[in-house]
Amino acid sequence: MANFTIAEMVQSNTADRLKISNNPPASVRVHLTETITLLESIRAEWEEYCAEHSLGTPAIRITSGYRSPALNKAVGGVKNSAHVAGYAADLQPVNGKQVEFEKFFATVFSRMGYGFDQIIIEKSKTARWVHVGYKRPEDGKQRHQCFSLKV
Repeated sequence: MANFTIAEMVQSNTADRLKISNNPPASVRVHLTETITLLESIRAEWEEYCAEHSLGTPAIRITSGYRSPALNKAVGGVKNSAHVAGYAADLQPVNGKQVEFEKFFATVFSRMGYGFDQIIIEKSKTARWVHVGYKRPEDGKQRHQCFSLKV
């Protein structure tokens, strides 16, 4: 059963509000499909983790997926963002267990042998999320980096 869709990966309240097109070209849709495959693996592993630790629903919300170049600029993203290439998603757990979600990525998922480029545990003054990059846009490499970043 699929938990994620391309529609979820391209949906953006910011794009809607600013009337910015966030419709990806065909080449990026292929990348989104690859990224969704990784997200499905994350969802399956998070489901097991939630069951083992009695954390409730394992549903995951995509807070930012694909960003057109115009949307990326509007939200202050870096020019070479993996989001623009369709190779990244920012995630939050629906169950609200953000600290456990971050711990899951840092101590469990990042060491399971899945291919990924970056897992970045991020927070701003008002929100926390986990950025998952599937491949580096420049060369398609997967660096297997996992670290925390304050925005």
